[in-house]
Amino acid sequence: MVTIGITPNWNTTNKRIDIPNDYVTAVLRAGGLPLLFPLTDSEEAWKAMADKVDGVIFSGGEDISPAYFGEETKPYCGSIIPERDAQELYLYRYLKTLGKPFLAICRGVQLMNVAEGGTLYQDIYVQVPALLIRHERSDAQDDAHKVLLKEGSLLRSLIGADRVPVNSRHHQTVKDVAAGLTVSATSEDGLIEGLEFANGYPGIGTQWHPENLSRKRADMQSLFDWLIAKSAGHA
Repeated sequence: MVTIGITPNWNTTNKRIDIPNDYVTAVLRAGGLPLLFPLTDSEEAWKAMADKVDGVIFSGGEDISPAYFGEETKPYCGSIIPERDAQELYLYRYLKTLGKPFLAICRGVQLMNVAEGGTLYQDIYVQVPALLIRHERSDAQDDAHKVLLKEGSLLRSLIGADRVPVNSRHHQTVKDVAAGLTVSATSEDGLIEGLEFANGYPGIGTQWHPENLSRKRADMQSLFDWLIAKSAGHA
């Protein structure tokens, strides 16, 4: 059975790792076995995590430290979990040396861009004041706005449409796109909503949360189906 590692949130109130169950059920629905990674400061453990699984989901969660993209942390930046940043950046880079596939969601697409050398808006409402859409608040199943999918992109080929409604709950997003990445989706007010690799590496990033929509929508489940299919080559 194909195994998919999922990076965890850190619950600062209860001092425990956790993950929304929609990630788990989307992987199971696609025929994979979801495995929740621990949060640790051990590089040996980080390496072992990537070695043991066939693919990875980099999940949503806290803000990434602006130090990783060469900026000071501004007052409008949100909470940062340094241990999570260190672990996931290592995992991401090591996973790529193994050639294993991944799906990067919300914080995950931001991590993808930062790890490749790009930057983020620390807060879109401060730094992009002309936004026409409210991006930061939406229930898990809400269709908050539409995204436009780039012709010829992997994301568009999987979803099967050029424009789809998505949920939205973020105050940060990709600013300067890293070299080697291409934009595969944008919001109607111009924010970057999807990234993939120019060289065809099997990694997809979305700013929205397809896991929340996947139970009722085949177009969103298709991203998890793709991850399982690609990861099968490493099983």
